[in-house]
Amino acid sequence: MKNNLIYHLVANASHILIFQPWREGYLSTGQFVIIAFIYAFIYHPIVDYYRLRALGKIKEKDFKKMWKWGTLYRLKYYNQLMFGK
Repeated sequence: MKNNLIYHLVANASHILIFQPWREGYLSTGQFVIIAFIYAFIYHPIVDYYRLRALGKIKEKDFKKMWKWGTLYRLKYYNQLMFGK
């Protein structure tokens, strides 16, 4: 996932898949909250890991650190994730 546009599409396109059914009333608030937690704590860290691996910023063993430290570990690489520098 070296291409910046592809990364942002993969990471953020799921917002549409989450918000639209909730807005239309197909999901309850509880279901929405559960899906939002899954997105924030499972899906997005995995996408970020593959992005950082493709850019060569982290090693394979750093996957455990992304789960252990969560968002704090990903903030360390914010510029690389957002801008691909």
